[in-house]
Amino acid sequence: MNNAMSILFNALVDSFRPKMLMLTLVSVAIASVFWIVIIWLSVDPLVNAATWALGYFGFDFSADAVATDAAFMGWLKVILVPLALFGLLWPIVATSAVLLAGLYVTPPVVNYLTEREFQGIEKRGDSGMVMSLWVTLKAVVIFLIAWIVTLPLWLMPGMAFVLPILLTAYLLMAVMRFDSLAGHATKLEMKEIKKRDSTSAWLIGLVCAFLSFIPPILLIMPVMSALAFTRHYMGALVQVRNNKTIDMPAIESN
Repeated sequence: MNNAMSILFNALVDSFRPKMLMLTLVSVAIASVFWIVIIWLSVDPLVNAATWALGYFGFDFSADAVATDAAFMGWLKVILVPLALFGLLWPIVATSAVLLAGLYVTPPVVNYLTEREFQGIEKRGDSGMVMSLWVTLKAVVIFLIAWIVTLPLWLMPGMAFVLPILLTAYLLMAVMRFDSLAGHATKLEMKEIKKRDSTSAWLIGLVCAFLSFIPPILLIMPVMSALAFTRHYMGALVQVRNNKTIDMPAIESN
């Protein structure tokens, strides 16, 4: 846990270095254009979908029903529609942000960290573009299915806060693990790192996911999350290779 907090702190500090700030500004510009277009095109259909979904669970949003609502029920309806709208819209925002981080932000972050902290790490990556697309697509599909399946649980107290963070953390971990290691780790090394992945990776993912819901901090999250996960997984790759180096004499002696 201490290692994860140190990684997160260093990622936050690095996010404000000139090279990373420039990367943040460009990524924010790209994301803003995409999100504005998506929201502009989809907000009305999503409001209608949210109203329909709540109506399916017994909430009547007709003018007569709203006029005769008790104070509590009227307040509840005012809260539920934006909450349902968020539930429908956030998967689009989350997947686009993670894909932006993986495709555009992570490569320069990997170069930045390998030049500063992991100079001696050898490039042995043997994963091509097809593998990258498959890993990303698989993670996004699992994320979207889990999001849809768990939507009814949002009606339980606190779950509308917990579930989006958990699912976004999973998406970050799944995509960032591959993208941060693709150029340096072999498929076998990636498999070993995934098998060894600890609570530190989940803690990094949960913190980054939580911060991505807080404006204006969310603006630096593509870069900060890429910095945090790349540092974590590069460190894990170094450990895997060091362990193999240590084990070699024992193998040869047999």
